[in-house]
Amino acid sequence: MNIFSAKNPISFFNRRTMTIFANCVFFFKVKHLPIQEKNRLKTCIKENGGVIHFVLDRKVCFRFISEISVGKYQMLLSVVECYNKQFIITKTAEEIRENYETFIADLKSQDFLLRETFPPEAESLASTKLQKLLLEEAINPSALCQEVSNFVELIWAEALGHLDSLLLEPIKNISLNDVSKAEGILLQIKNALDEGADKVALQVMIKEFYQVIHHKTETDYNVSKKLLSSKQDLCQLIRDMLNIRETNMSCPNPSSLAKYQALRCKIEAVDAESYEFLNVEEQLLKNNHNDCPVRILEVYRVGRIGETAEFLSSLGNTQSLFHASPVHNFVGILCRGLLMPKVVVEDHGLKRTDTGNLGSGIYFSDSISASIKYSSPSVMDGTRLLAVCDVALGSCLDLYQRNFSLNSAPSGYDSVHGVRKAADVSSDFEDDEFVVYKTNQVKIRFVVKFCVAEDQIKRFQPGSRVGLEQDQPVSQHPLHVNLLNAVKTGLQDRLGNPVPLKSVNIKGKIIDFVAQVVMFQTYTNQNSGPIEAKYVFPLDDKAAVCGFEAFINGKHIIGEVKEKKQAHWEYSKAISQGDGAYLMDQDAPDIFVISVGNLPPNSTVLIKISYITELSFHNGCISFHLPASVSPWQQDKALNENTQKTDCKAVVKTLENSSLDVSGFALEVWISQVYLPRMWVEKHPNKRSEACMLVFQPEFVTASEEVQLSNEIIICLDCSNSMAGSALQQAKQIALHALEQFSLRQRVNVVKFGTKFSSFSKNILDDLASLKEFITSATATLGNTELWKALRYFSLLFPSQGQRNILVISDGHIQNESVTFQIVKDNVQHTRLFTCGVGSTANRHMLRSLSQYGAGAFEYFDPKSKYNWEEKIQSQVSRIFSPGCSSVSIKWQQFDKNAPEPMQAPAQIQSLFNNERLLVYGFIPHCTQATLSTVINDQELQTMVSTTELQKTTGTVLHKLTARAFIRDYEDGILHENETEHEMKKQILKNMIIRLSLENSVITQFTSFVAVERRDANEICSADVPNILEIIAQEDVDFLPYMDWEEKSTESGFLFSEGSDLDIQVTTFNLCKNGKEKILQLIATLLVLQFIRCTQQLKGIVFKSLMKLDDLSTSSTVHWAFELIKKAVEWVRRVERRFPAICYRLELGKDWDSATRKILGHLILYYS
Repeated sequence: MNIFSAKNPISFFNRRTMTIFANCVFFFKVKHLPIQEKNRLKTCIKENGGVIHFVLDRKVCFRFISEISVGKYQMLLSVVECYNKQFIITKTAEEIRENYETFIADLKSQDFLLRETFPPEAESLASTKLQKLLLEEAINPSALCQEVSNFVELIWAEALGHLDSLLLEPIKNISLNDVSKAEGILLQIKNALDEGADKVALQVMIKEFYQVIHHKTETDYNVSKKLLSSKQDLCQLIRDMLNIRETNMSCPNPSSLAKYQALRCKIEAVDAESYEFLNVEEQLLKNNHNDCPVRILEVYRVGRIGETAEFLSSLGNTQSLFHASPVHNFVGILCRGLLMPKVVVEDHGLKRTDTGNLGSGIYFSDSISASIKYSSPSVMDGTRLLAVCDVALGSCLDLYQRNFSLNSAPSGYDSVHGVRKAADVSSDFEDDEFVVYKTNQVKIRFVVKFCVAEDQIKRFQPGSRVGLEQDQPVSQHPLHVNLLNAVKTGLQDRLGNPVPLKSVNIKGKIIDFVAQVVMFQTYTNQNSGPIEAKYVFPLDDKAAVCGFEAFINGKHIIGEVKEKKQAHWEYSKAISQGDGAYLMDQDAPDIFVISVGNLPPNSTVLIKISYITELSFHNGCISFHLPASVSPWQQDKALNENTQKTDCKAVVKTLENSSLDVSGFALEVWISQVYLPRMWVEKHPNKRSEACMLVFQPEFVTASEEVQLSNEIIICLDCSNSMAGSALQQAKQIALHALEQFSLRQRVNVVKFGTKFSSFSKNILDDLASLKEFITSATATLGNTELWKALRYFSLLFPSQGQRNILVISDGHIQNESVTFQIVKDNVQHTRLFTCGVGSTANRHMLRSLSQYGAGAFEYFDPKSKYNWEEKIQSQVSRIFSPGCSSVSIKWQQFDKNAPEPMQAPAQIQSLFNNERLLVYGFIPHCTQATLSTVINDQELQTMVSTTELQKTTGTVLHKLTARAFIRDYEDGILHENETEHEMKKQILKNMIIRLSLENSVITQFTSFVAVERRDANEICSADVPNILEIIAQEDVDFLPYMDWEEKSTESGFLFSEGSDLDIQVTTFNLCKNGKEKILQLIATLLVLQFIRCTQQLKGIVFKSLMKLDDLSTSSTVHWAFELIKKAVEWVRRVERRFPAICYRLELGKDWDSATRKILGHLILYYS
């Protein structure tokens, strides 16, 4: 930070300050100054925001009692003149930096000196931004005074002790994701309580909360708002402690300095003999309405960066008010400020009767007697704490009655005041209460330690330690290593020994970008006794198993999806009773495990597994890949695979004696017109349900190399303390690998961020090795995850050329989420944000949301699936160099006004880039049309996609894929921007996800496949091998039913076969019976008119268009049918106006002329 001062005494100045004497009050005693000079002095002060008082009171900031003290007011004029210098207008970052250097040199030439410190007495003159920078310096000191050290140790010990008394497990074993889930459950319970849910339902939900946050003490299942409030406070405290543990809190005994830095605010002890201390003490004690004496023990001056920057002082009516809380809450209060309550109740468990009388806001009082009701004595030393805050009340409404419904200040007001009742004042309030409903109306000034007469004060002696923990190296694995290769696949016994595989047969069906695969594997148990075997089935994370069957001893056992607990119980019970049993669980996103219980000796079992998957797209082709790890292939086994090319029904066979190697089986299919949007609709064969799939792959104009090189790329590496261990090592690997993908001519920089941030200062072209060293030397010692500071720094200057692309590599535990989101949203026009999640506890919701609002993309780098990291890095780099479309949304066209709200997955669609395709699924009845909207280069574009009734398929593939899409969106998608609301929605949708899983036989984290083979005690196991070929033949994928309609037309030259009727579906529209008849009459009439028009069967009748006749007859006499045709044309026009765009809605064509010509095509040619 550069601070300049003159060699001669002069006030500090800031060129960005709009009024240099704002909030400054002057008192002058200048008897001998000429009247003109006095007037000029007054004008100078007033024009620059100052105020002159004629009474020497506490409001006065500066006192001048003689002409000598005033000095020459020309000094003030010189300051103003310096301020009034014209700003230099610049447009690019390079110009700004150049002008800044010029400005620095100019100040030095005027005898200004560069200073490294800022005198405390001058801070009040500094601008808001400078005060913010000064606070940032103050929160990272090299040492603490003893008073501050003791205070920090006290509030930490109190908070940790409170949690230890409640929680069954140490706080380090709880993740922030667990806290978010618990808060979502509490919000769901609150809404259910408001809606009058029954006691049993509430107890079920609170039980789920206790399963997430394990309690040491006896749990309370009697749900009330008081209980919810206490549990919300507990969650907030856990969240606070987890967030601030980032600053070196992972070590067993962190130092006082580490704890202080974790609070992220300035704390200074105020001397008990100082005027400041006495002023605070007087303010507190003057409004004590009780007889209970209060003693002020210590006062600490507090400054928080966020409050300094965001405080709404412009509202005016700023008052110094009090807010008290139990001591264990002050770690969180100092760390993140005062928050709006998430649960509003009449009693927060404190000794107070009127809490929450003015709704959901932040409460303050002007009397210490009211504040005492909120406080409680510390367990550690028996003292109490309260905060003295500046509160911008603005326009404040006085209220005399309670209003529990307030969530914001009434219209036209900024705050409310509950007026204290008195002898002449009738009011519901026992004390004066001031309530604001925005956190930026509050700025904490002091924290006061006090006690009352009944408190038992005791000595608190904290231990201390000074050193900061260092990051420890962690072993690394190359990115290309496929950890799945170490997974034993196939059927194994309990000791891991493989059960011999006899044969493998696979059938598959591809529909656009999705595939359904059925695999048959035959195993033989060669042991002399029954075994319990385990079947390991690895797939990519886009696949989902949707069917499991077993054929053994002449029996066909079909697995059913059931809730996990029930499925495991049935499996265990069957095993204990000697029955055969099969259980499938999903151990990881790409690992499925099936347990096979009591496999008889010397028996053969045929296992059939069905799964669905989305296909990848490369170089204009969709790629279907069956990895060798799916089945332990035998090199000498010949393939006998048939594939169907559906558009011409040609059969493609592999060569004889061909075999599979370790790379598995791959099929590439080239799609013509791949960039055209497509829509697929599938009817369920057994119930009234339709599943839709939209396929959208945008085609972008590839930018020239010159344009690509003009783009700026910044890699942001998270070096906060939560990244300690393997997470940071993984992040470094990703950063280095991404760096290798960029051209040496590219404008690339690397930023390491935590509580502070630092960037690589050299040019990448000059020293690439130093840039790599800058990355590899990173340690997880930079405190908290304050990404917003780096983003704010970047946002100050627009990129001089092209576009700025930021690649954030982090665990996602971001501080100040709202500020971070706002910065991203405000700069999305010129800055795109891409995120990479690392670590097993990464906050995927946060990282996905950041990329969503930053018009970028998110990738999670799972440590268990390191084999695909290179591909994911390459995808992110490719997106950075690609144009993209953001704000993608789908509007499903439903002509039935009473139709239910469309359900689609994903609910929030990520931005799309070159060579990327979008698959959107939905359960939407009677829908054959959808509109896709997106933003490309700041322009909103729309495209419509549709299908027809004839193209609807019948089956369950799309239904299963749609169910899987909803499940995946539930697990990884964004259901709401706010994480608590997101988790609440997950709780609400949990039952729906289970229902979809059960109905479509797709397993989830809540469900498992289970199958039980009942066996009699005297049953003799058959040695017969299942007829494999017969079973496989039943799985028919050679013909697609929806294509049959093309073969039903005859070769006679007529459009329809004899005796057939024209059947046009109009049942999908919300029309009355009469309306449907009118449409059918309209179509029939238009067909007749078009036939007459094209074949010219009626000589003398000329059509200007299909719906307009030429009044001039071409023959000497008017044709006898002219009037009839004219009436028919008028009737058609009249009816067509009643049903706007009905031709398009029926998907017959873009207009009636082309539609009827198409339908009559063969017939017209026959008569022509």
